[in-house]
Amino acid sequence: MQAFRLLILHGFESQSRAAFRGVVEIVDLMIMVLADEDTYRAYVKSFEDGKASYQHWKKHLSPAVIRASLSKLEADDRIALPIDMTSEDLRKDNYAWLSRFVHVDYAAHVVAAHPSHPDGRWQRLAMLGNVGEISKATFAHSLVYLWISMLRLEKLLFEKHGWDRLRGDRSRDWFRYRARALDELFRAYLPTFWEEHPPQGLDG
Repeated sequence: MQAFRLLILHGFESQSRAAFRGVVEIVDLMIMVLADEDTYRAYVKSFEDGKASYQHWKKHLSPAVIRASLSKLEADDRIALPIDMTSEDLRKDNYAWLSRFVHVDYAAHVVAAHPSHPDGRWQRLAMLGNVGEISKATFAHSLVYLWISMLRLEKLLFEKHGWDRLRGDRSRDWFRYRARALDELFRAYLPTFWEEHPPQGLDG
């Protein structure tokens, strides 16, 4: 997360996308480890043989497998969002966005190399870092992902793993307080929601 923050603030947008995709894959795994005991047991299992370890990862823990399990979780236990999109839709859109530069995508590479200014003008080559409109879009995608993941983690920790009994009601209030900043930023950055519900109190 710190690497992502530094990269995007200094104009290395495409590299920040690659870094944040790593964050997504780890957090998706963390959610499924908390949500599903079979995933947890697969995660803590280790092998001395490299080939066996790879086959185990490919079958149980690869990003594609974890995303499929997470999609099923989101479908079976939906979390209400104040927009006309589901968490599953947001996750799919987010991962596709983050993956474009990592994969062989000519358009994504050209846009990353020549970021546009907010007024539409081309800026200098981004070889040494250059913040542009695309940086804002990547930042928005990261906020969306963190927001829905915090909601899911809260639900799992307090309703499945008994944090309310372990830490008391104040702990969940604190968790929600920490997530509220992401909630506000999400409302400000997602264009479709922004158009229909102008953010309040975020001008400063």
